[in-house]
Amino acid sequence: MAYLARLLNPETERYEHHGLNAVFGEKAAEEALRNSHWEALESFLSLSLLDQRDDVARYTEALPQSSKRVLESWERKMGYNAFLPQATSIAQRELFAANIKLIVKHLRDEAGAVEGQQAP
Repeated sequence: MAYLARLLNPETERYEHHGLNAVFGEKAAEEALRNSHWEALESFLSLSLLDQRDDVARYTEALPQSSKRVLESWERKMGYNAFLPQATSIAQRELFAANIKLIVKHLRDEAGAVEGQQAP
């Protein structure tokens, strides 16, 4: 979802991927990306909360900045909402946000426990 969200230009409200546009045309590429973004959200929300946690953990651990910093930022700024497709319903937004808030708290608590164990 994060990757697809980055392809959405907020000024034009269109998905932009020059490679796909060149091969399939702008309209077909736009439709495919919009559908893929929607399917990614539905797929994520259909996972169990534990699987969602694992997915978020893998994502944050793969980022160049520390997971701790990303999670702290998400907790303060709720930047994860930018991952959602435009046509997301209120119920889907609320479910996504509630789950991510729980996941962030759990991962931060988990990281704090690990840090506490490593201290002399």
